[in-house]
Amino acid sequence: MSKIKSIPAQPTPPPSASGVPIGDSVEPWVADRRALLVKLIVDHYLAGNKAKLKLVNLAKDAGISRQALDRYYGDLKPYIAGRRDVVELVEGTPLREQVETQTAINEIEAKYEKKLEKLQVAHERALDKALSSHITSLMNSDVVLLEGNKIRSALEKQTLHNAELLKQISSLELKLMQSGGLIAGATALGRTLPDQNKLIFNVDIETLSMSFKRNATLEAFETAKSNEIRTIRDKISKYQNTPDVHVVMFADRYISRFSTFAENYTSLRNELSIIVRLPLFSRSEFQNFIKQIPTEFKRSIHIPYSASDNEKKAQRTFIYQKFQLPPTEIKGADTATNPSIEWGIDEVVFFKIKQGD
Repeated sequence: MSKIKSIPAQPTPPPSASGVPIGDSVEPWVADRRALLVKLIVDHYLAGNKAKLKLVNLAKDAGISRQALDRYYGDLKPYIAGRRDVVELVEGTPLREQVETQTAINEIEAKYEKKLEKLQVAHERALDKALSSHITSLMNSDVVLLEGNKIRSALEKQTLHNAELLKQISSLELKLMQSGGLIAGATALGRTLPDQNKLIFNVDIETLSMSFKRNATLEAFETAKSNEIRTIRDKISKYQNTPDVHVVMFADRYISRFSTFAENYTSLRNELSIIVRLPLFSRSEFQNFIKQIPTEFKRSIHIPYSASDNEKKAQRTFIYQKFQLPPTEIKGADTATNPSIEWGIDEVVFFKIKQGD
């Protein structure tokens, strides 16, 4: 589960013996902590963690006592225990679609895990039956030989079957994302483009910037950004068994819209293009990301370019007029090291930005 800094609390009266504030300031304090607890629950769910979220760990990450969690936020415990749908916590927010997609993926994985368990039980029963039917007519040495051959044959069949199920899971995940509009065919200017398979992963800098504007610390901004990039990297690795994968990295310099780039990108026929927004600025950051990508994937990086400082400033003012980027992000983008083939990339593409992109 991602570590997230506690939201700075408003001035409150002295705490009680349990660590919970008392007096007229309880309601604002509860509201701030509730928002943080909801985010921690949703982040744990989106990370695809199989382990249940422990109340004591959740309380520690939120900066409150276990007693305060039970007292003020008891209504959240069904979501923590998995008895209620997490999508209810993000109703009316951009995270709803992500939570619904993760729920569908969890259901698919659970379905095939149960199927594998049933097949394993059936296999063991069939093997026991076959052994029992031969023991009465074979010598002990023959029994040992028969048992070894059957076990070896069964394991080979089970391994092949498991591999086939994993392929089916990957295929279903792709179809699920296609139904949600993440992978789509495209047409333009009355002509049909080649079959498009595009999977888009966006680091939500806009939302992170809004949190930063609401007095969040720079450390909290950087931690949240790193966590989103790490989650994307882990999701990419799940497609290791998918053929013809092309990871297209967009080196964000905050002077061109990622959404426009992703929408206009045309993949090759029969190629799955995983388009990733990467607001990373140093060689070490890029290589830490790249080394986790399966080596059989094609890797390319696209860098927006402008020689004019005035144009860069104008673009940022236009694109981020509703958000306030941290000054360190702007400085990092302007002084970023340009990637090269030697970094372990198959293709480096610079493209000149257009005003309004």
